[in-house]
Amino acid sequence: MSFSANSQCTNRIRAVRRRRGLLLKDVAKMAGLTGAAHISHWEKSRKMPSLRNALLLSAALKCPVEILFLDLFNQVRKQTYENQSRHGIKLNYD
Repeated sequence: MSFSANSQCTNRIRAVRRRRGLLLKDVAKMAGLTGAAHISHWEKSRKMPSLRNALLLSAALKCPVEILFLDLFNQVRKQTYENQSRHGIKLNYD
């Protein structure tokens, strides 16, 4: 399984933003972005934010990145577990 920045990825940005009572322009200002268009594209899954911008969104919305992009996070976690199992890697939790 591979992941591409161009593949559709549902997210919870809009739901969290609305729950916080924020407008697109509010989040853009909080994140230090020049306009709200970026956030609109991310909310509609037209584009995927860079890691830095995803972290900015997380901080602005006070919501972990893995919750904002829960579907992708679950795909990545599943792939990681499968790879761990396939390669016989054991983790220590000290």
